[in-house]
Amino acid sequence: MTERPDLNDTTKCPLCGRPNECAVAAGQDAESCWCMTATMSPSALAAIPPDAQGKVCICARCAAGTPTGD
Repeated sequence: MTERPDLNDTTKCPLCGRPNECAVAAGQDAESCWCMTATMSPSALAAIPPDAQGKVCICARCAAGTPTGD
């Protein structure tokens, strides 16, 4: 069983626990974030825990629907 990512850490993806590269978490404008131009996998968005929705960004790998292989 894998450990659940820390949903309070805004620098980590709530799905896989890897760095999410979020511009907002880094103190930059949201418009400069990679996610503003990315296509998000509907299954990845649906998998975001309710406690993290609207608070913590997922990473590009999860957004693309790429399995982590872990």
